[in-house]
Amino acid sequence: MLIKEYRIPLPLTVEEYRIAQLYMIAKKSREESQGAGSGVEIIVNEPYSNGPGGNGQYTHKIYHVGSHLPEWFKSLLPRSALIAKEEAWNAYPYTKTRYTCPFVEKFSIEIETYYFPDNGYQENVFKLSGSDLRNRIVDIIDIVKDQCDYVKEEDPKLYVSQKTNRGPLTESWLEEYWADVKGKQQPTSSGKSLMCAYKLCRVEFRYWGVQTKLEKFIHDIALRKTMVRAHRQAWAWQDEWNGLTMENIREIERQTQLALQKRMANAEGSEESPNDNQEKSISNTTMTPQESDVAMTLAATLGSIEKNEDFQSPTSARKSSDIPMTNTAISSEGEVSPEDSPTEVPELRNASTEEKADAKKSWKKNKAAMNSPCSNKSFDMQIANWRMESIVRESESDSEDEFFDCQEEDDNTFTSSTMANKEDDTIFSSSYLQRMASERSSKRLQISTSASIDASYPASPQHSPTHQPCKTTVLLIVMHAGSVLDANVDLTAKKSDITTFKGAFESVMRQRYSSMVGHVAIKFVSCPSICTEGLGILSSLSPYSFDVSPSSMDAPQVTHDTIPIGAIPLLASSTSEYQDAVSRVIAGANQVYHDFIKSEEGRGFTGQICFIGDSVGAILTYDALCRSVHSRHNSENNILDNQGIENSMNTEDGKHLTAPSPRRKSSSTCESSHSKLDFDVGEFFMFGSPLALVLAYRKISADKSTNIKRPLVNQLYNLFHPTDPVAARLEPLISARFSLLPPVNVAQYQKYPLGNGQPYHLLEAIQTNPQLFTDGLNIPNMSMSHLRRLSDISIHSTMSGVVENVPLQVISNLTQKWWGTKRLDYALYCPEGLANFPTNALPHLFHASYWESFDVIAFILRQLGRFDLPLLANEEKELTCFRPGQPREKWNKKRTSVKLKNVAANHRANDVIVREGAPQVLIARFMYSPIDVIALTGEKVDIHIMKDAPAGEWTYLSTEITDKNGRITYKIPDDKALGYGLYPVKMIVRGDHTFVDFFLTVIPPKTECVVFSIDGSFTASMSVSGKDPKVRAGAVDIVRHWQELGYLIIYITARPDMQQQKVVSWLSQHNFPHGLVSFADGLSTDPLGHKAAYLNKLVQEHGVIIHHAYGSSKDISVYTAINLKPNQIFIIGKVSKKYHALATILHDGYAAHLSMLQAHGGSRPAQGNARMVIPRGQFGLPGQNASLRRRR
Repeated sequence: MLIKEYRIPLPLTVEEYRIAQLYMIAKKSREESQGAGSGVEIIVNEPYSNGPGGNGQYTHKIYHVGSHLPEWFKSLLPRSALIAKEEAWNAYPYTKTRYTCPFVEKFSIEIETYYFPDNGYQENVFKLSGSDLRNRIVDIIDIVKDQCDYVKEEDPKLYVSQKTNRGPLTESWLEEYWADVKGKQQPTSSGKSLMCAYKLCRVEFRYWGVQTKLEKFIHDIALRKTMVRAHRQAWAWQDEWNGLTMENIREIERQTQLALQKRMANAEGSEESPNDNQEKSISNTTMTPQESDVAMTLAATLGSIEKNEDFQSPTSARKSSDIPMTNTAISSEGEVSPEDSPTEVPELRNASTEEKADAKKSWKKNKAAMNSPCSNKSFDMQIANWRMESIVRESESDSEDEFFDCQEEDDNTFTSSTMANKEDDTIFSSSYLQRMASERSSKRLQISTSASIDASYPASPQHSPTHQPCKTTVLLIVMHAGSVLDANVDLTAKKSDITTFKGAFESVMRQRYSSMVGHVAIKFVSCPSICTEGLGILSSLSPYSFDVSPSSMDAPQVTHDTIPIGAIPLLASSTSEYQDAVSRVIAGANQVYHDFIKSEEGRGFTGQICFIGDSVGAILTYDALCRSVHSRHNSENNILDNQGIENSMNTEDGKHLTAPSPRRKSSSTCESSHSKLDFDVGEFFMFGSPLALVLAYRKISADKSTNIKRPLVNQLYNLFHPTDPVAARLEPLISARFSLLPPVNVAQYQKYPLGNGQPYHLLEAIQTNPQLFTDGLNIPNMSMSHLRRLSDISIHSTMSGVVENVPLQVISNLTQKWWGTKRLDYALYCPEGLANFPTNALPHLFHASYWESFDVIAFILRQLGRFDLPLLANEEKELTCFRPGQPREKWNKKRTSVKLKNVAANHRANDVIVREGAPQVLIARFMYSPIDVIALTGEKVDIHIMKDAPAGEWTYLSTEITDKNGRITYKIPDDKALGYGLYPVKMIVRGDHTFVDFFLTVIPPKTECVVFSIDGSFTASMSVSGKDPKVRAGAVDIVRHWQELGYLIIYITARPDMQQQKVVSWLSQHNFPHGLVSFADGLSTDPLGHKAAYLNKLVQEHGVIIHHAYGSSKDISVYTAINLKPNQIFIIGKVSKKYHALATILHDGYAAHLSMLQAHGGSRPAQGNARMVIPRGQFGLPGQNASLRRRR
């Protein structure tokens, strides 16, 4: 729900305003009634008592609003639903009005109004409180300064009343009038008066995908724009109502009611049977049984996409302090020059245009129902035909050629079998097409949900990040060009989408990703509209093109659902002006970037830049990225990238192939093709884009042996809704094998706000589906013995965990030509009810849904926020970054450099918990290789600690020598002992500057904590081999609940400490709140005994009070051994009945448990001083870690 309070001052008395308002309503009702398609009916107009505001006048009206709605929204609804009901209670000076739509249940507009003789200075006349007061947006309307559809006769700066001699009004009229009337009886001796209408407007349209867009549209167009115009007219028409009494007004209302009834009856009679009987007061609202069925079907259809009431919209989730940012940042969000912006499309049309549009829509419905043009009663057949064409994922036109850096010399590197394999791995090959024809009825393979840990995470921490003076660490540039059905999109509509996106982004960050608040900047580029020409051509070619009515707008008229939507982007990207449009997009992006780094927000920015492209914007952005030829020195795949760049430069003009055309490009086009981006792009997110269709068309219309270029980004994400008629997959373009794999399903934010742990890595897909990459390749001239020899090649290092029966050449070829290291196609959730909507309405609906989708935003944040460094997060302060004080030194032992060659570090240390006054001992172990093959013996390690985290300075403590087991044990001297607090500790190896991070926590007596067994309470699937398990739904929320109550969080596990880096990375990846972690020292024969001993030591020696403990059935014996009561032990998962009396079993999962904890008396805050000295946070500060820069 979007709540706004409009304050509208006028130079009238309160009583004059009452007469003017009632007169204006009656007059406007007559003027705007044009028959059945547009108008107002007055059903009831009578006094009431003991109602809202006491005694007053009650009116019930019906508005026919079809001609005032956006075309894309009208296409969702039958004509019988294009009405709105108004109920008004007028107990002046208080009024209340409520608007509803009979068959759109979750839509309402409620307006409360108070009238006061002031200038609008009162801050809370409606006595709001709580969330209503925080979310309220105040908007002051000035009839002189606010612009709307200009009419010279209604301009307050020109109008002078003939009866009262009032006017004209100056720009500063409000201040002048208030200074004259303040504290005086009105009108004053000078004849001046002043009053203010305080209007509190609540708008709710709670349906999936369009809530924010429609609520903003209603506020901006249906409410604000109407109120500005109406109040200017109330002032400019005062000679008409001046001198009227309430008796005159009631008579005018009665005459208006009769006239409207007659007009609406005549309009209805022209369609049915002539009937001038004025008794038929509700003639136009009475529906036939067919129309009633249609309306009920509509109600059911809309009900299927209703949004959950408990699911906060971006607006309702904002804090009051966030509101000014949403309002004031609209006009400065990096838009490019006016010629790069599409022309503005007026939302409201004149009466004649409305009549034509209504007639056109009627014909559209008749045609869709397969009836003759004169029939208009088959709406039920139309609803029955509202079925969306499903996109078959495995047969999309989404196939790409080989990776573009496969140069000629590679032919000698790989065997002929490998090349045959590569030729086979394309959906354009004849063997693939024949195989698909024969296997079309075969069962599709499904991707497994089990997976190993994300291989993109390093085995050990890298160098500490360099200092960044700029707080912003991620710049998101949104490339907005609209949907494929948008011929022209005005800049205001684009800004509205970006404002919605920003608000939703801020809301998600504050709710679940608080450590990223303040570190992400969002700008946008208004891309040119490229679909105008294609839409015009396709509309003209439509069998019903003759029915298109003339229009004053430049945009072509889209007739109905017969237009092949998928052809629009193909035509749009094949025009001679397309490359110029790409150049303008590049210029706009460069301008936004340079403006940002010059601004206060971006001064000193050295972080990551990411692109977000909407449906059409992603196509332009892709070609812009393919033009960029900057080398990326910081890329981990620098060699591969440079190969790709060299190969791309061999193509004429560095441009993609387009539809074959005999004409040569103009010189200006060739010159513009050399423009390129001035910066590197890290990641590229596409929203429902038909890019794959365009690339497939380019490839199939040219030489199929040519390569489709790889955009110069580290990772591309193709997000789409499976039922989107323009969506297309990219993965089969690169490898035909992926046509047999479904896209990755993006977790729903409502169920899994921090993700569900599903793996995204490319190697995970290869590992879980080895048969796709070994069997059925149809490789000619290749013996089975040779295939078996390839299968025996084992894969190590970064490909560890991938099954050994996948040929190394297959993996190498696929990873080199892939557009990143993760999967590319990601499917988003959408309600099943969307299948009932007309196909041509869906691109608009889906395009609007991305800007307010919490699923999309949470997914983006999870990709941007990498938690490589286990440092405590704080959203308000910069974390001081560590720089080694000296360069790397030679190893003490000569053999060390030989032993450590090509071996990754795997250092670790358990967090230390100690009561004040007890010895403060730091223990760490320095090992190399994931399985501890090499211990660092006899080498120097520097020990540093941060005393005033997170903004303090690193303090050097000592340099120690590792023992024969690679262990460091250091006791902080008594004179340097630390007081209460949480202190980051960093131990750095002198020889290679690898390091280990952990925490020393000094606690006061009787510190209360909550204990979580990682494998028992967090994982939904067991994994003893270190692979990535799924996180149990609601687990993060439970931990956060206890953390927010001030309890110290302790994570325990019996896993060997060699897995510490993987486990902590897993906790960080899923955004678990920060806690102190304890692992077993090496492999243990009694893992449960280790847990019990560790917890018992905390209780006995350090005075820790364990408030609650969570785990699986195996942990019951651990917790009972330290004397915890059954109501303190919470167990998740299956539990034998004999243990039920020893613990509290969470049969209904964490969600129900959290509800109980949040209920009154369900849980209490932590007691004692620990909550004052132990800060809260997450495991890492996303945006300020090394991985973001390494991926650039």
